[in-house]
Order: sequence, then C-alpha cells, then structure tokens
Amino acid sequence: MKKWVWVYIAGFIALTGADLASTILGVAAGAREFNHTMATGEGDLKIAQFLLVNAAMLAFTGFMLIWAWRNRLRIDQLYMSRPERAMFNWIYLNPFSQRNVPKSAFHYLAMAPGMLLLKAVVSFNNSLISLGLPDFLTPVASAIFTIVQGPLAYWALIFLLFLPIWWLSLRVAAAFLRADIARAEPLPMPIA
Repeated sequence: MKKWVWVYIAGFIALTGADLASTILGVAAGAREFNHTMATGEGDLKIAQFLLVNAAMLAFTGFMLIWAWRNRLRIDQLYMSRPERAMFNWIYLNPFSQRNVPKSAFHYLAMAPGMLLLKAVVSFNNSLISLGLPDFLTPVASAIFTIVQGPLAYWALIFLLFLPIWWLSLRVAAAFLRADIARAEPLPMPIA
C-alpha cells in the first residue's frame, strides 16, 4: 500500500503543477479564473491561496486514503460487485462511525483516483484554453450562466464534472479492491 500512497502523492503534486501552469497560461491568453475563491478581482489566480488549498487537500486525501486502506476489509461487498451503488450515498457526518465505515472506507479509497482524474481534466481543459483551442468546459459553463450566476454557477459546473468522474473512480476503487482480494486468497490445491 505504501507504494500506492506515494504514487497518489506524486500524481497529485504533478497534476497540481499542471493545473497551476495551465491556469497561469490560460489567464495570460486572456481567460479569467472561473473559481471564485481562487480568483482576484481582475480574474487572475491567487497563487498562494491555490497552493495552500491544494496542500491541505493533499494532506487530507492522503490521510483518508491510508485510513480507508486499513479499513478495506470492512467495506460492504456489494460495493465491490456494484460500485455504482455507492454513487449517491456519501452524505454522512462521521465517516469513522461503525455504521458508516462499510461505505465511507470505499468512498475514501475512490476519492484518490477521483482527485487525480478531476485535476487531469481541469489541466487539460486549461491547456486547451491557453493554446487558443476550443475547450469543452467553457460551453457548459456558458450554458450554466444562462440559468444561474456567481458562485452557484461554479459549483453547478463542478457538480456536473464530478458525477462522471465519481462514477469512474468508484469503478477503479472496486477493481483495485477485487485485485487485492484475489492476490490475498490462496490458490486451490490441485487434486493428486
């Protein structure tokens, strides 16, 4: 497991760097930072705040990944065969309660690939913007702006982006758990 935690940490740092660089290049090309909490009044990126928030996210998700891995044997088996069942049951106050661990451990295992996928999508989209190419999030954001404005528009876009990434990351976590179980099970003895 240590290897996978280090892979996650390295991937998170690399993709955060890609997100930072592509955002700076996109702003230099004339775009504005869309995240209202990270944008200055002129639409530039608040770099120090961006780095602080990402450092906190890395610390939290890394800790929860380790905790979830240690509790992987308590995960409800239903989620390994049907990971989509965990798609919408993630609202609970205490992930560490005995009642919630069978689902929360699975959710926090899935959070790691989900974070990496989200960062990869955002970095790719920002790179398209910085190169002056059509991106895929701007049309969605424009459509959202016809319905809602301000911070609500940002969170609506994040939610729409989150759903397919969350679905995929749940499937990745389930496959990873199934592979771990298969590795741990002894092979059947041949009949002589």
